[in-house]
Amino acid sequence: MADFYQHARLPTLHHLATPDTTARDAELVDLTQDQPVALLLPALFAETQRPALPAILEQVSQVPYLNELVLSMNGMTEDQVPAALDLCREATGGKKVHLLWNDGPALQAAHHRLKEAGLDGTYTGKGANIWMGLTYLRAAGRSRIVISHDTDILNYSSSILSKLTFPIAHPRLGYSFAKGYYSRVADRLYGRVTRLLIFPLIQAFQDVLGAKPLLQHLESFRYPLSGEFAGDLDTISRFSLPPAWGLEIAMLCESQRHLSPAQQCQVDLGFHFEHRHRQLCTAGLEPGLVAAAADVVRCLTFQILRDAEERAAESLLRLVLERYSHHRAPEWMQRYEHVALVNGLHFDPADESFAIRSFTEALEALITTVAKEGLHVPGMRLSPAQALEQIPGLKEQVLAAAL
Repeated sequence: MADFYQHARLPTLHHLATPDTTARDAELVDLTQDQPVALLLPALFAETQRPALPAILEQVSQVPYLNELVLSMNGMTEDQVPAALDLCREATGGKKVHLLWNDGPALQAAHHRLKEAGLDGTYTGKGANIWMGLTYLRAAGRSRIVISHDTDILNYSSSILSKLTFPIAHPRLGYSFAKGYYSRVADRLYGRVTRLLIFPLIQAFQDVLGAKPLLQHLESFRYPLSGEFAGDLDTISRFSLPPAWGLEIAMLCESQRHLSPAQQCQVDLGFHFEHRHRQLCTAGLEPGLVAAAADVVRCLTFQILRDAEERAAESLLRLVLERYSHHRAPEWMQRYEHVALVNGLHFDPADESFAIRSFTEALEALITTVAKEGLHVPGMRLSPAQALEQIPGLKEQVLAAAL
């Protein structure tokens, strides 16, 4: 059975029943008349060649309350642009999709404008795609609510959209930010970066620093690294975001900085997501889990220790590493072994231990980097709202770049 436990700090909206889809869609059409909804999808071009993204586009094109759809893409050459545009037309039945080619000359010129303003716009990744998508949506001014989710969900359901939109659009709820959560389970437990790194690392930070408000906030989320969120566009476009894998952690840190707990919630999306699973290390262009984890840890550490002096930050990180590797990570691994055993799921202690050792090495590498370079997140930018307000001509450049 689903639980209805409420965390003391953060409202949780559980999946306890399944509303009639037609009735809920009609209700959302009515609720969003004066607050149009945009769907922002970040993607690599490679996703167009896999089954998940075309199926997602086909489903979302049938959602009646969506005002516009933005596909913010990177990893695409000029020769591949026609294929991406064809997919947008064919999968959505001709419904207009605004395609942002983040590697293309028009948006590269916008990145150069950022660099001229003292912001390094050369970094690419999911965070950069979300940043540019939010910048475009704010510049266009056609929508007031934005939803976003990953584009590798193999068992996608458009109910994700209604579950995320409803808490923002309904006046009796009136949240400004909603974070989705769900299970990563098949014949075994997935979500290793969350289970074996983020949860125990947050506890290790608390062991060293005490119950800081930001740590308590992060601890409240059931799946802090999920890519599914929705919010008031004016609010979310004021979040400062990194360009790569630290996006999700940075977004939660920004929500704590800009909003009260009562203005944000987490939403049970109601089913087991089947994502494409990454290996711990890969030799190709796509980073493995360790590379992604290192980026997440760097962002998390920056957010938590941003006010500490560099020498103090290095010392604190060494204490956190000791608590993580010798105490918290083994404790969390054992908890999830018990979950797997109770549910008859496959569990390989050697694989889980290897993951923890790999994450520990990522933390050790971060400490070395902090000692040499200080504590920072490469490519961290102004919020989209600040960039549009402060950089002349950026608005027109971004709007003109949409394909």
